[in-house]
Amino acid sequence: MKTIVTCQGGVSLEDRPEPSVKEHPKRVLVKVNYSSISPGTELGLLANPAIPDGFALGYSAAGTVVEVGSAVEGLKPGDFVACYGGPYVYHAEVLSVPEMLCAKLSGPESLPTASFVGLGSVAVHSTRRLARQFGETVWVAGLGVLGLLIAQLGDRANYRVFATDMKDERLQLAAACGIGDVHRADDPLLAERVAAYTEGHGFDSIALCAHSTSPQLIESCMQHLAFRGTFALIGNVPIQFSRDLFFAKEADFVIARGGGPGRYDRQYEEEGLDYPKSYVRWTEGRNMQEFVRNVESGRLAIRPMITHEFALADAVEAYEMLKREASSALGVLIRYDS
Repeated sequence: MKTIVTCQGGVSLEDRPEPSVKEHPKRVLVKVNYSSISPGTELGLLANPAIPDGFALGYSAAGTVVEVGSAVEGLKPGDFVACYGGPYVYHAEVLSVPEMLCAKLSGPESLPTASFVGLGSVAVHSTRRLARQFGETVWVAGLGVLGLLIAQLGDRANYRVFATDMKDERLQLAAACGIGDVHRADDPLLAERVAAYTEGHGFDSIALCAHSTSPQLIESCMQHLAFRGTFALIGNVPIQFSRDLFFAKEADFVIARGGGPGRYDRQYEEEGLDYPKSYVRWTEGRNMQEFVRNVESGRLAIRPMITHEFALADAVEAYEMLKREASSALGVLIRYDS
């Protein structure tokens, strides 16, 4: 089967043996229809000299179940699923995925949009980490795919969402997705707009979704956080900030770890040992299902975020485009025509 792997700072298509579920009773074999590229994560891996050639990229896909392990109970051949999470999910024609990391779809029409389930479940978990209630204020700083999803989820939960980015096209896209208050991050009147929006109190939560090498970004955003507010770091930013500023605000600083509880827990992901819902209401798998529910109900706008689509045979071109147009590319799909 064709698999997208790292190769000398770029990618190549490598032929690999198809996986099996015969020795994995709780896995399902998925014939992939679409997978989505995570530009920030994957370009970061390509730029990392510690990542060896041959590393399989990707972690989010959607396809058709063709075979199930002997202990699988909730899925059957012919079902359509979204699946998430390395090392099980990557850009390849066939995947062997634990049942816990698959979310069932209502039909094949959802396959392209549901292939964003990786970023989608991270966005769901990140929104939960904001710890907000109906009517409270949230600033989403940075409108890549994750930021756009978090802004939409917050808006649908009836948070008052204020969104910023440096690119006008992303602000326009956020507005098209229903976000009413969008502003350039470099607006010279931004502080005045924030004060007016929050009635001088600052934001109840801030979701920093931007990627930056600046160690000052957290602190500059923190200036606009309310007393006892929650600051969630979603993007890739150096963690350096003033203790005095956090102390003065008695702020909570949180990070979202993947798609939610269960991520990186082998007993949960590989062995299928779920956390009891009465103790852990929202797990990685349940967040995936909630993302799919919101996509299929039309509550989340995914299609406007898809800026590029490539056939698997054109994978090298796809990553070259990402390197050239990293600032403008958002949702990038790989289509598996076979």
